[in-house]
Amino acid sequence: MATDEMSASRLAILHDLFSDSISAQKAAEHLASISLANEEEPEEGITSLWKLIIKCAYELPQQHDKIVDVLVQLSKLPDAKTSSGEPILLYEKQVWKDLPTLGWQFRDEWNKNVDASPPDRRQSTISQIINRDKLVARLMATKEPVFAYSWFALITLREALETPTEELSPESLEALIPAAAAWISILGKEIYEWNEEFDGALGRGGPLWEGRHGFSKERWQLWRKRFGDMARTELAIGDELKTSASEAVSMMQKIEN
Repeated sequence: MATDEMSASRLAILHDLFSDSISAQKAAEHLASISLANEEEPEEGITSLWKLIIKCAYELPQQHDKIVDVLVQLSKLPDAKTSSGEPILLYEKQVWKDLPTLGWQFRDEWNKNVDASPPDRRQSTISQIINRDKLVARLMATKEPVFAYSWFALITLREALETPTEELSPESLEALIPAAAAWISILGKEIYEWNEEFDGALGRGGPLWEGRHGFSKERWQLWRKRFGDMARTELAIGDELKTSASEAVSMMQKIEN
């Protein structure tokens, strides 16, 4: 397991990065070195690093650009090797080029459910969902192949926009509408052009979509219509959510034109 000393050392490096005391490249080098200090358990050190970075992304959304930078720099580090010169692989992925298990860690984050959270933690969960999507959208916006996370965009857009509004709780809407709008704001032009299809149930639709299991212009049009419905709804969802939905509609219309 990651030790308290390891965690404290990595957190100090991230604080230095956020305060502009160290470059993203140097921060990546130091984080990598610390995370592989225990050669016998590389997965534990790497997975705990991802958890720490995601925790920082939740608590310090203003630092997302630097978090993206350090993850990019981690992926560009030389191939990690053991003391005997063997490449360090996790699940057939190269450390650090492939950032192994990072996608799995994000997958765990997509299990968050506002309604399943204790009432006193729901606002925290709402914030985490929004910041989760903003961070991953920014990672994809780098166009680095290692951040192949389009499926996460599809899941959020499906949950937010393919279920009748009245069937979602106000708390779920408070999280999902801004999260979905973030994908449009950060990566809308790319999403409009995506034509990726997913096997089986991976890209399935919500109750309002029965088309192909993946991205398409037709599904995009449904999402734009649903954002418009949210912006005009008489349900008590709050002016901020309506504004977020309205801005997403405007952005989508500009992209189409």
